[in-house]
Amino acid sequence: MAQLAAAVIAVRQQHGQEMNLTGLPAADDFTGWLTPEVAVRTRPQASPVPSRPITPVRTRSILKAAAQLAGLVPAWRPLLSLPVTYRLLEVSDRSLSASTYLWPQHILLSDAAFDSQQALAELLLHEQCHQWLYLIEELWPLDLPDARRVALPSGTPNRAPREIIGAAHVAAATVRMYRAAGPNGTGATERIAFFAEYGRGCITLLDGLDSELTDTGSAVARHLQEAL
Repeated sequence: MAQLAAAVIAVRQQHGQEMNLTGLPAADDFTGWLTPEVAVRTRPQASPVPSRPITPVRTRSILKAAAQLAGLVPAWRPLLSLPVTYRLLEVSDRSLSASTYLWPQHILLSDAAFDSQQALAELLLHEQCHQWLYLIEELWPLDLPDARRVALPSGTPNRAPREIIGAAHVAAATVRMYRAAGPNGTGATERIAFFAEYGRGCITLLDGLDSELTDTGSAVARHLQEAL
């Protein structure tokens, strides 16, 4: 994580110079360069998503879920330390959670995401996975410009190859989470089976899209295939 963060900081500093931004952190203020605010300011074509503030009570639930994830898979602890701003999705949005590359280090959760601690942990991991992959994409694109779009195994249409990689990444991480939780986890066996099948479906799609991926995208896809 330290090497990835250092590379991301260097890219953000370069973007800040190219965009003639003022009021950015000092060059050696590494913590400052990793804040969500600076991530957004230095992201070309940044686009915030309509959302609402989140309550302190729900923020504490999120922090508890993040701590549980770090306890299950200690290797995730440095990644979970990435500063993230949490917001609530608009009431009219039927999604359970959301993230976008164009609004980095922001995670949006629905009211329904807080129905249970297990649901919250799964959705939090889902969106954290996207944030981790966005850091890589900040350095290297995963697919080619104008890459062919296909439907996800779930049927969701018009998804770029990088989004298929993102879905496979979420599936692999969720399988790892439930395996780490052990057989006593609620519905763990069923969730492992579901996400393993879904992830393999994503990998099958990526096999047919290899010519649309960059070298980095192909390498990430191979690692995910091994994980699934």
